[in-house]
Amino acid sequence: MSWLVWILLILAAISFVVLAFVIGRHWNEIRLLDPDSIREERVRKKRDEIVAQRLDRIKSGFFTPIAAAARSASVRGKIAFHGTYIKLLKLDRFYRQTKNPQVEIPRSDAERLKSTIEEARSLARDLKYGDAERKYLEVLGLDKRNVEAYKGLAALYLKQKMLPQAKETFEFLLRTTEADDACYAGLAEIAEEEGDVSLAERMYRKAAEMSPKCPNRHADLATFYLEHNETEKAWTFARRAMELEPKSIKYLELCIETAIRNGEKSEAVNRFDRFRMRSEDRQKIQSLKERIDAIH
Repeated sequence: MSWLVWILLILAAISFVVLAFVIGRHWNEIRLLDPDSIREERVRKKRDEIVAQRLDRIKSGFFTPIAAAARSASVRGKIAFHGTYIKLLKLDRFYRQTKNPQVEIPRSDAERLKSTIEEARSLARDLKYGDAERKYLEVLGLDKRNVEAYKGLAALYLKQKMLPQAKETFEFLLRTTEADDACYAGLAEIAEEEGDVSLAERMYRKAAEMSPKCPNRHADLATFYLEHNETEKAWTFARRAMELEPKSIKYLELCIETAIRNGEKSEAVNRFDRFRMRSEDRQKIQSLKERIDAIH
């Protein structure tokens, strides 16, 4: 029996050695089976998962509406603000096709844009609206965001009573925060044509506020109030226009008209004497005199 005991001891020793070898070889893997190690790993993974989910929610909640709004605004902008421009570019295609490619202007792009805008303004002053329009389109062909070109086109549309196109362009300028007093005055004129008196008044006032030293903006307001029988309001702005440009016979006549409508005979007489010395319109002088004399 002793030999059996030795055999068992030898087998046990071999098993122990093999077990020790296996444990030593795979100790890193076996270490992870420790309950504390497993718990720490789970906590770390859970923490990472929570942080990742939180970041995903933040990105989703913050950027999704912005992206949607941006896409929506972009689509609306292209349709509402550039529709007219695109149509006109199509109509103007012949101009680009016939343009002499050999003629090169020896100027920088900025200088060329400035020169072309000046040409367009000059053509508009000469009532050559079609040629002026083509010049503005040429500018937009080089710089689609050129504010001066949009302002010029809006003014052209307004002069030609193309009210939908003018309104669309003026509103585009409002949304780009590049609107000036002329833009608000244009919108006021369009609102009057559309019968929106309240909006017209707000736009005329905004134009005067933006350019308080421009007599024409105050004269526009005075004329607006006269046309709507608010003569007391008209007097304030007519007088202001006269103060800003005292040599203007146009504003002098506006003051006289406003004073007559207000029944202010002394104010009317005071200004009529100056008007009579400057004006060559005898019929107008006689008409004003008769109306002043009729004031009690």
